[in-house]
Amino acid sequence: LGCLMHIHSDPGIAVSAAVEKIEPIIQANVELGEISYHDFRGVISNPEDKEPLSKDFPAPSKTLIMRNHGLLTGGETIEEAFNKMHFLHQVCQCYVNCGYTHTPIPPSKLISQEILESSVYGNEECRYDTAPGVQEFEALARLLDYQGLETGYPYSEASKHILEQNMK
Repeated sequence: LGCLMHIHSDPGIAVSAAVEKIEPIIQANVELGEISYHDFRGVISNPEDKEPLSKDFPAPSKTLIMRNHGLLTGGETIEEAFNKMHFLHQVCQCYVNCGYTHTPIPPSKLISQEILESSVYGNEECRYDTAPGVQEFEALARLLDYQGLETGYPYSEASKHILEQNMK
């Protein structure tokens, strides 16, 4: 992985403390892939403390719930790690909003494995030759640029082409 992202958002902390296993309940789950879990063992401050965390976050997983702590995502790029975190945060927020941190999820509310797998292919087709997370990250950077903040973010050629088409 080229980038790791770690946050302590309110919904992420709530889910990390109360939910045994993240289940597929909304479309955002499709982007998460295999979710790993790491039991809290205290603050990681020494190099030897990193080994258990590393073992609990095996490839190909890019999404880790750090129990009683927070969320960790990874990606080949900053954009991919950010994208994973964005969708993980959405899933955690849904858990909190629906009350699933206190009650089990009814089986009728779960997305089937078959639909999850077919949706991954559908999402890949919509990437317009960009790496995972690039379109989403660029959209957020554009919002900042439109507000005059001049991020200096180097937009992909695919994104530039799509913008040119949409501006006509």
